[in-house]
Amino acid sequence: MTTTGSGTPQPGLTINVYRVDRDTGDRTPVKQYETAPCATVEASHVFPPCACPRCR
Repeated sequence: MTTTGSGTPQPGLTINVYRVDRDTGDRTPVKQYETAPCATVEASHVFPPCACPRCR
């Protein structure tokens, strides 16, 4: 969960990138990314119809 300026928790996505030692399996954090939630939700996630000559 991420928080907005008002301090209220909002769902978000946190991505952690690690470097893993192949011998010991120890993880070393490299970078962390946090994404903000979308302001609006798309009506559909369907791709538009293909316009190539083969599919027409």
